[in-house]
Amino acid sequence: MTTKKKGGLPRPAPRKVPIERVLTDEDTFQPRGGGLNEAHVSTLLDVLKHGSEFDPLALWEDPDTGKLTVADGHHRLEAHRRHGKARHIHALVYRCDARTALLIPIQDNAKARLPLTYDDRANWAWRLTVEGEQSKAAVVAACGLSDGTVAQMRRVRRELAERGEDAPRTWWEAQTMHKGDDRQEWTEEQRDEWRQGLVNKAHRQYGAALTDLIRRSPEAAAELLDRCGGRLLPSVIDHLGYTRADDEEDAFF
Repeated sequence: MTTKKKGGLPRPAPRKVPIERVLTDEDTFQPRGGGLNEAHVSTLLDVLKHGSEFDPLALWEDPDTGKLTVADGHHRLEAHRRHGKARHIHALVYRCDARTALLIPIQDNAKARLPLTYDDRANWAWRLTVEGEQSKAAVVAACGLSDGTVAQMRRVRRELAERGEDAPRTWWEAQTMHKGDDRQEWTEEQRDEWRQGLVNKAHRQYGAALTDLIRRSPEAAAELLDRCGGRLLPSVIDHLGYTRADDEEDAFF
């Protein structure tokens, strides 16, 4: 008989699993927006090189196929793969249906070495709400959000469905769709929150590489910005508060 923990998850089975058997499905099991954080993978790789070990990965075992997929521990798995020395890895294996497995990545997030942001947790709670398989209490407990926030998510999901609209991927998009907002009608605070979301996602994806490029060659970084910015680069310069060289003789940039 399977013993279930709070929130509907079965008790995991500790196992040592061949690393080549472990699959990834980040679209399903990665609450962290932007995917892998390269800086974090590099830090974990250094941990392995110094002979330390990680906490066990959390794997989902598909009861129909027996396939093992990472539900929590994508960065640790990637570090193991790049290190290239481990043939087996320690894991906690959850055998349950696919919808229940969505609770795995969000549990025990307080123990994560790279904590989930509020947006990450809210988006995962929204996803669990859309799936509709978990109780409000289970979503609150798993994602660390307030009862009122999850209650609002359930109301938004219901009202969008009544209007015949498909549920968007993120909680912010759901709120915007539900209100019928146009970006030009947002408050200044809403625009700041939206912009910071874009910054945070880009920083997770490219921040470490861009920081390294700037340190190695500011000129190369400037050339990259020019190449990527194109005709919008002057707007970027204006936003940073610099004066363009063609505007003033003693320009900053």
